[in-house]
Amino acid sequence: MEILLGHSPVILLPDRALLLPESQSLIIADLHLGKSATFRRQGLPVPEGSTKADLARLSTLIESQHPTQLIIAGDLVHSALGLSPDITQTFLSWLSRLSIPLSITEGNHDSHAALSKRQLPLKILPHLHLDGLLITHDPADLPAGQSGIAGHLHPAAKIGPTRRGKHPHPSSPHLRLPGFYLKNNEHLILPAFSEFTGTHPIRFQENDHFYTELRGHISEIPHTLLR
Repeated sequence: MEILLGHSPVILLPDRALLLPESQSLIIADLHLGKSATFRRQGLPVPEGSTKADLARLSTLIESQHPTQLIIAGDLVHSALGLSPDITQTFLSWLSRLSIPLSITEGNHDSHAALSKRQLPLKILPHLHLDGLLITHDPADLPAGQSGIAGHLHPAAKIGPTRRGKHPHPSSPHLRLPGFYLKNNEHLILPAFSEFTGTHPIRFQENDHFYTELRGHISEIPHTLLR
């Protein structure tokens, strides 16, 4: 699905990513590599494989979209604890096969893991300007009046039956769907790319929009269904 963000066209992709058609740039956020490893090292019985699975999904996405560059809008990694030699080698092996430039706007988890000091072959920036848009990690760093893209929130919508003029009962059935949150027609917050993440339900305002993947396609959820 193509939308306009300011004056810039943006293509929302079903696999929790977007494409800027002007520069053919692929953008994702919140990969959180090593999250399951972090939990295991803390004694939690979490299965292995989330890092390899997410990188495989990303490789498939790159092969299908043929972008000129990849941008990760923050939180490439989850924690210093999760950057085990095995996780680091898995990522470096994947990176060695990547045929396009990779840029990262530093996220809060990247900063806490001291990612910029780890001598990895990465271009890590606080933010970047591309195709008339400001790209960063935290939506709080997107100023009013500037169209931009961020991550960090892991946005989701609660979708369920409502009654006009009344709030739904807390126990009424609903779905929680991850997706793209367009705040005030100005700031687009990406869903977390990693499937091994939580989500944050958004409290929607009148000028907000929410897009999610339904049956392999991106669809906008009507305000009447947003809880």
